[in-house]
Amino acid sequence: MFDFLRKGSTSILAKVFLAIIVIVFIFWGIGNFTFGRKDWLAKVDGIVISPKEFQEYYQFQLFQLKQTFGELSPEELKKLKIKEQILENLIKMKLLEREAEKLDIKVTPQEVSLAIFQIPLFREGNQFNPDKYHLVLKSLGISPSFFEKVIKIDLLEKKLSLLLTLPLLVSSKEIQDFLDFYYQTLVLEEISLPLKSCKNKIQYSEKELENYFLTNRSLYIEGEKVKLALYFLPFQGEVKLTPEEIKKYYQENLERFKQPFRVKLRRIAIFGEGQNSLTQAQKTKEQIKRIKDFEKFGIKKGEWFEEQALPQEIRELLKKTQAGEIIGPIKIGTNYFILGVEEVKPERVLSLKEVESEIKKELLSEKIKNFTKAKANAIYQEIIKENGLRNWAKKHQIQLTETNFLDKEEVKKLVGFTEVVSKILQTNKGSFLAPLETSKGIVFVEVIDKKPPKNLSFEEAKEKVKEDYLNIKGKELCESKIKNLSSNQNLILNLEELKKEGFQIKPYRILRKEISKVFSPAVFKEISALGIKGITKNYFWEGEEVKIFLLKEVYPPEKKTYSSEEQEFTSSQLLEEKRKLFLYHWYQELRKKAQVKVSPEFEKL
Repeated sequence: MFDFLRKGSTSILAKVFLAIIVIVFIFWGIGNFTFGRKDWLAKVDGIVISPKEFQEYYQFQLFQLKQTFGELSPEELKKLKIKEQILENLIKMKLLEREAEKLDIKVTPQEVSLAIFQIPLFREGNQFNPDKYHLVLKSLGISPSFFEKVIKIDLLEKKLSLLLTLPLLVSSKEIQDFLDFYYQTLVLEEISLPLKSCKNKIQYSEKELENYFLTNRSLYIEGEKVKLALYFLPFQGEVKLTPEEIKKYYQENLERFKQPFRVKLRRIAIFGEGQNSLTQAQKTKEQIKRIKDFEKFGIKKGEWFEEQALPQEIRELLKKTQAGEIIGPIKIGTNYFILGVEEVKPERVLSLKEVESEIKKELLSEKIKNFTKAKANAIYQEIIKENGLRNWAKKHQIQLTETNFLDKEEVKKLVGFTEVVSKILQTNKGSFLAPLETSKGIVFVEVIDKKPPKNLSFEEAKEKVKEDYLNIKGKELCESKIKNLSSNQNLILNLEELKKEGFQIKPYRILRKEISKVFSPAVFKEISALGIKGITKNYFWEGEEVKIFLLKEVYPPEKKTYSSEEQEFTSSQLLEEKRKLFLYHWYQELRKKAQVKVSPEFEKL
């Protein structure tokens, strides 16, 4: 469900929160949804999707989009069909929940907690910080219960995929064919056109710039600005923690420290449930006396499975096994399996000694936060008596931080959270705010002065207008030129002519396996599967230049045999792709059969 957020990380949603990104819900005028008296937005086979679910998922999804693409305009969001995507994601969540329940797949609260504890933004050092967790979710406008539900569904999906794809295997021929393809040598030419060369050819008049300004006047507005006085009170202080408090917390949260049963298996699948399949499975079993014998069948390493991801037929059986045991033939679903038990990790509760440092860190953090809050409340009462932050600071000879005039983005960089930024911008000149909580401490703010939004005149915005105009027209010219190349398959004869027109030519002789190390992901996707000589269909903007690629030659691999490490890695990658393809088609069938009813309120959003 969140693959694009997981790349480069092994933990669930470990890169969801790369930074504290603020969200202001101004798109389509949506901030708070109004649904009349409806208590449902859609129904999936009778399962309700509530307006509240949609609203929270909308905010969560928009956060993910901003992580990937940055700020998005209302027009861009409409093109992305964000409303429809969110509804479809919620439909998928409901269907996956139902299928997991049918297969008796469960996710425990402890597993959800463990996944959340692994998210980097919620940690201080190597420890989970509950205060930080609640503060970040609050800034995003989503509740802990909703976020925990999202994590739970993600874990359910992972377990469901493991169970459904258990029978899938990769043959030695598939591995050999892929490696032969992977080690081919490609002779490429990268043909690029710098934006600068196109912009230099654009002619324009003062009138054209002024017309562009008038057409796009909404782009040239100087936003509201504020001048602030700030006083920051960090989360710090001397607090004590007793062994009794640590022990009590541990005893009250034992479920959180429970680790589920896990087993590492090697497996061979014999497809079919008839007598012939059973006979074949029995003969296979006779050839396997120990774990290493699985290598005769190309199975060189096992996979870890948690209890809830195991088929019901073998859960209890595997709990009674020991490392090194061979099980089977055993019928699972419509196939027979031979299983080799590599490792077994029984269910257990972590001891107090194992988690003591984590508990201590959390409790100390909570006490320090409460201590700082109490101190902040006392200061705030004094500020009220003195009728202002600056008056209070002057009386107590405390140095405040005073800013220049800041726009919305500059305030955001200063204080970090959208909720805080919104409160500051809504505060009148000369007024002060109640203490504002951030991830690092409490901040007191007084608005010294304000400047309202201002529509820039053409003269004031002229340089920016010129820059924007040339960028747009330059890109149009570059794209027009590069598109003309895609229909020309005799480019080899014209490369020198292209150089005269401003194109730059860069040759490559590269193994197919090395493409991802040299080119961007978008280019890699385009050229990694090329097999026919010629020009790529798509062009790519990278930085300040547009590119297209010419494949001149494809040479077969020089090596004929591959190391066991290469074969194992390829096997795991091919298996992953098989699983993705199987799960995609499985879900498409599930979705096709589902009866979805959408409330008329949905179209009003």
